[in-house]
Amino acid sequence: MRALQKLIRNGNSTQFTIPRAILIHLGWLAGESMIVEVLEDESVRVRRPRESDFVNVSVKHSSRRLFEAAK
Repeated sequence: MRALQKLIRNGNSTQFTIPRAILIHLGWLAGESMIVEVLEDESVRVRRPRESDFVNVSVKHSSRRLFEAAK
């Protein structure tokens, strides 16, 4: 599936919307945390976080709790 979306200014940030049909196809819900990766060819990948994304995070909480909170 593909969708051409425009970037929207939102305060000091920029956002884009993901069409509902794509959200349903992926099983994603509004409010979920996502990882945004900029790839070498300057394309962008948006995906759900994996536990391995939090392995080197140095905070007071365990990486397991961060992963669970990001779901």
